[in-house]
Amino acid sequence: MHRVPRGTALTTVVAPTLVLAAMCAAAAESREDEVPEPVEVCIACHAIGPDEPALEGPTLWGVIGRPVASAPDFEYSDALRRLGGAWDRDRLDRFLAAPQSYAPGAAMSFGGVRSAADRKVVLDFLETLSAEHED
Repeated sequence: MHRVPRGTALTTVVAPTLVLAAMCAAAAESREDEVPEPVEVCIACHAIGPDEPALEGPTLWGVIGRPVASAPDFEYSDALRRLGGAWDRDRLDRFLAAPQSYAPGAAMSFGGVRSAADRKVVLDFLETLSAEHED
């Protein structure tokens, strides 16, 4: 449970959280027609465009092939920084199945995508998020 320091107005803690939640929801709604259903949960917290700033999580633009924990302007957990290497389909598949099992201590609170078929849809979509796939 998060404790509010004595003397701190509740609005200074709650208001930023509500604003972030509204921003994530708006981002998801604005792309509703562009993404497959299994991807909708991703875009609630992750930007997908080439020039979009990070949201609650790092941008997913160019994630396949990118070194782990390397998206600009995002503060990664030690757990992800320790992984090293780069994201490929196999590695992302294992991470998306159970993020906390793959990288214990990762800040991502998402429980994972249990369905292999849904992970395939997500991975296929992630492969489109690069300059070589732009129209």
